[in-house]
Amino acid sequence: MILFNFDVLARPHEELGARVPDPEGMYLWRSLFEASVGRLGVLYSGDPDTVMMENWMKINQVKAIMYDTTGTTEPKMCAEKAAAILAASGGRSMYFDINPYVVKEAYALGIPSMLVCQPFVIRPEWVSTKQMKGWDILTEEIDKQAIARAEKKWGDLD
Repeated sequence: MILFNFDVLARPHEELGARVPDPEGMYLWRSLFEASVGRLGVLYSGDPDTVMMENWMKINQVKAIMYDTTGTTEPKMCAEKAAAILAASGGRSMYFDINPYVVKEAYALGIPSMLVCQPFVIRPEWVSTKQMKGWDILTEEIDKQAIARAEKKWGDLD
């Protein structure tokens, strides 16, 4: 079985349901799904709402033969959970994660592991809340611009 950390499949966000699929991670999933005849699993580092995780997987067509959560983000515990899952599945196994510390721990446990590096850019307006300008500030700016236009033409009257 090939075990994916959920972070390989989804871009970061505070809420699990609001995470968008990562195109490269999903491409990797779909490619390996065909090659491994669907023997893929998902491991979430942390303690999410499993119903929300199931819904996310259904909506994004991620059909795993199993999924589980670690209950923690501590690298050693995550690697041990991945090792237990892969040992129970038997046969060849591999683990994909974006956290280099978890990959290091998994490799130390003898699990063939791959660090997936996915660069992405979060636009500032997506994470910071915009301050709404008050109506008085808007009208003041409109008045300033009207005066500036009038002053520009003021010397033309002579």
